[in-house]
Amino acid sequence: MATRDSGRIMGDRVPFGLDAAESLSWALGSEVVAAKPECARLERTDGSGSLAAFRATEHTVVVRVRTAVGREKFYGLAAADFRDALADAGARWRVVDADC
Repeated sequence: MATRDSGRIMGDRVPFGLDAAESLSWALGSEVVAAKPECARLERTDGSGSLAAFRATEHTVVVRVRTAVGREKFYGLAAADFRDALADAGARWRVVDADC
């Protein structure tokens, strides 16, 4: 789970609640996204980054958050939670593609 400190930092950078997500190591996240199909892509409206979701299993997705300078962070979460987050993405996010 995300720690309290990282939740404050990353909470503004993702359109989903970090309490519903599991932080993944870079190695595991990279391996999963290399092998699975992308099912959603969102971009920050201020140009400060993007995220892509990959269908990991029938009920879970792995989300890759990428900063404007290319740093990556990975999260695993329930597909239903991610779909709810897409519906509530708000003005800070532009949904480019969504099929999760």
